[in-house]
Amino acid sequence: MDLLSFFQRLNKQGVKLVLNNGSLNVKSNKRVDQQLLLEIKSNKRSIIEYLKKYQGENAAELQEKYQCKNTSRTLLEKLSPFNKNNVEKIPLSFNQDRLWFLDQLEGTLAYHLPTVISLEGSLDIATLEKSLKTIVSRHEVLRTNLKAAEGIGYQQIVSEENWSLDQIKVTEETIKTTLQDYINIPFDLSNDYKLRACLYHLRDEKYVLACVFHHIASDGWSSNILVGELVELYGSIRFERKTELPELTLQYSDYSIWQRKYIKGDVLESQLSYWEEKLKGVSTLSLPTDYPRSSIQSIEGSSIFLELDLELSSTIRSICQKEGVTLFMFMLSVFKVLLSRYSGQDDISVGTPIANRTQSDLEGMIGFFANTLVLRSDLGGSPSFIELLSRIKETTLEGYDHQLVPFDKVVERVVSRRDIGINPLFQVMFVLQNASIMSMLNEEKLDGIAISNYELDVFTSQFDLMFSAKEHSEGIAIHIEYRTALFKEETIARIAGHF
Repeated sequence: MDLLSFFQRLNKQGVKLVLNNGSLNVKSNKRVDQQLLLEIKSNKRSIIEYLKKYQGENAAELQEKYQCKNTSRTLLEKLSPFNKNNVEKIPLSFNQDRLWFLDQLEGTLAYHLPTVISLEGSLDIATLEKSLKTIVSRHEVLRTNLKAAEGIGYQQIVSEENWSLDQIKVTEETIKTTLQDYINIPFDLSNDYKLRACLYHLRDEKYVLACVFHHIASDGWSSNILVGELVELYGSIRFERKTELPELTLQYSDYSIWQRKYIKGDVLESQLSYWEEKLKGVSTLSLPTDYPRSSIQSIEGSSIFLELDLELSSTIRSICQKEGVTLFMFMLSVFKVLLSRYSGQDDISVGTPIANRTQSDLEGMIGFFANTLVLRSDLGGSPSFIELLSRIKETTLEGYDHQLVPFDKVVERVVSRRDIGINPLFQVMFVLQNASIMSMLNEEKLDGIAISNYELDVFTSQFDLMFSAKEHSEGIAIHIEYRTALFKEETIARIAGHF
């Protein structure tokens, strides 16, 4: 768990946690949200351990100054702006370094992140372009070129001046093909802006806007920031009112410098040692496939959807509350049971992305912060589901405590021999998506413009299987992405039914 962000969120809501004779007390001048109480209950052990360490000190002030990694008892300095005039070449972040290397080796088409929305109404195209250009100006990472000197990558920040919105007229019949072609245009990481956008004019007052990030400058969280800022900027520019966007006190380059400066030495070693012990001798998941696995991975993929209705979703939430676990922990547990049944294995490892925005100042920034955790579980000994749920809860919380170390460094430490035909450490991924800005905006009016999500077809898959769950008013939607080189659609439909 990101304790810094969590405590800062508590402070904003006027909630304080206090230790009294070893017991955790919640203090607030108003009624505390039930979901927040559940989060506190779910993470009680970590919170008590942290407060015990700092009892007698002003924890709130200390949280603002430092980020605590409670398992290793190490403090990291709070991220603050660096004087980049003293930095000859701004380093790439660990995440960027990995993608930059991959891009040079084999290209990174699978790492294009599209955000596509439908717009209907009297659209001011000039204002739309100005809004997007302002976002590129606000977030340096979107106008950063990745250069190399003696084989080492570095960041070169450029002006937004030459950024522009592409425009194309299309028909309903050609829009999907045209969109996919646009999304698949390769990025030149050394020269291109890391966000491109195209407005497709379908007919009178009906448009589709495609915004494509390269993952080297963005992540899922960033897509929500993009849409939120676009809505605010469009309205404020068009009607000449003050823009209500927070000032960005940091840029991604500050994070890159901070990461290289502090995530090293004892801090890095402590985190790596945890993962080395946790993932020692990890098994490769052997799911029965329809086609033999090739020695070279194919990224071609497809997807299907599954809906858990409101009655089932409500029952799941009741169990989560009773057992003091999050929806993510519950759904991951079910997924692991499914994988164990299909593979006949007890040693089950699943990858999951984590936002990794461990300090509150990072929450409003576009950038590639997300990390990947490998959550390994032993399903041996015929545990009851509640017992398994408890094991997975503990593993998940431990994983959150060790999220600072980049996934690639974990692979380097744990995997002695790589098989290019199989993903290292895990072959399937599970994601629980938080409520996105897109879902909140769905069918809303934007100054006379109806804005809604535009569903894209999936043609790639980075993993053998990826289950993505998302809560909504009618239940829980699950999107299952799979490699078509391994599975037929009917096989995935059967897996979905068993889930």
